[in-house]
Amino acid sequence: MSEIFKIGIPTLVFQILTSISISLINNAAGSYGDSAIAGMGVVTRLISMGSLSVFGFIKGFQPIAGYSYGAKKFDRLREAIKTSILWSTVFCVVFGLVLALFPAAIVSRFTKGDAEMIRIGAASLRANGISIMLFGFYTVYSSLFLALGKGREGFFLGACRQGICFIPVILLLPAVWGLNGILYAQPIADVLSKIITVFMAIPLHRKLNEMQKQTATIDTNSN
Repeated sequence: MSEIFKIGIPTLVFQILTSISISLINNAAGSYGDSAIAGMGVVTRLISMGSLSVFGFIKGFQPIAGYSYGAKKFDRLREAIKTSILWSTVFCVVFGLVLALFPAAIVSRFTKGDAEMIRIGAASLRANGISIMLFGFYTVYSSLFLALGKGREGFFLGACRQGICFIPVILLLPAVWGLNGILYAQPIADVLSKIITVFMAIPLHRKLNEMQKQTATIDTNSN
């Protein structure tokens, strides 16, 4: 039961933080009228389409990573990580480029001529399209820690994007930057969470390399 909760609770917290972040965006946008709320709502839905697609891909990666780690097949684990980062990043780059290059055309599909909504939504969608390009990299590692049974690290990293990094930004930035603070809150939180991911990934790979060397030494001695 402890192992189940160790992996399941971070996922539960992530879903709760996602709901909270959407509420905070809507509350902040409410000060700027219905067009701002509608524009940010469109952006949230579009970004969710891309992120949920990546999550589906990651669900296939997690069991491979977990089984490889448990079986001490570190070459297979490293290959799974590289493959997952590659293909999730390819998807995110293509998806992000479409959003960043054609934001106004995409947002206009969700309204009947609300120019203010299109303006606000397009500005936010362009920024989110750029920031989501490295979303696959972040998601692979936040899921990898959980797959390896490292619940504490997985919990922290999984909570970064929609919680630890996002909530302070959405609460503070609009007071300083106005509407732009709302439009760019998620992209800024994305950049911060990806920087944190890099700093957490480096020691993880060092640890995996050490474990692989130890396993190779044991195998050599046993032979």
